[in-house]
Amino acid sequence: MIHGTLHHFSAGGLYNGLVLLIDDETRTYWDHMTGFGLHGPLRDEQLARWSVPLTTVAAALEEHPDLTLFRSRLVFWKRWLTRLAPRLVRGRGWLPFFFHRTMGEKDLRRPAMDHGLGVVVGGRARYYPMASIRDPLIDDWDGRPLRVHVDKKDGFPVALWDDGTRPFQVFTRWYGFSFTYPGCTVHTKT
Repeated sequence: MIHGTLHHFSAGGLYNGLVLLIDDETRTYWDHMTGFGLHGPLRDEQLARWSVPLTTVAAALEEHPDLTLFRSRLVFWKRWLTRLAPRLVRGRGWLPFFFHRTMGEKDLRRPAMDHGLGVVVGGRARYYPMASIRDPLIDDWDGRPLRVHVDKKDGFPVALWDDGTRPFQVFTRWYGFSFTYPGCTVHTKT
């Protein structure tokens, strides 16, 4: 909700190879990672945002045995999710030609389709390439240790503070994180 109004969102376009959200109520375009209004009546407003942990069904059921699961009856989505999504998420991946038309100058510090965990704390952004988090690592954020590791239950990266809370984080491709957070730092193995 923004200013006490409930908003309904859908995909509104592409910018820098990433989906822009649009709300039905004001027709404002929103950056889906930062929550900032980019164009429209609510430009420069920011939505509340939170990390959405990625996991597998098996890992979720192990952690929450009473979890209720819902399954879509849409045949198209079933085919897409079971065949294409694993290759896009875990494989090298590819971008359709029309995504490239929306992209600006690329940050060449990492391969565009590199997978990693992007963490944002207090306006600072850092990208952890998957290759640098194969073993758990402890990274210093202004004297506060952040543990970054790959969860053994589901294979996805996660960042946790000592108290078990999570900073804002997103499992992403390098191109998307670097376009969203230009000038971000990149963690390298030490």
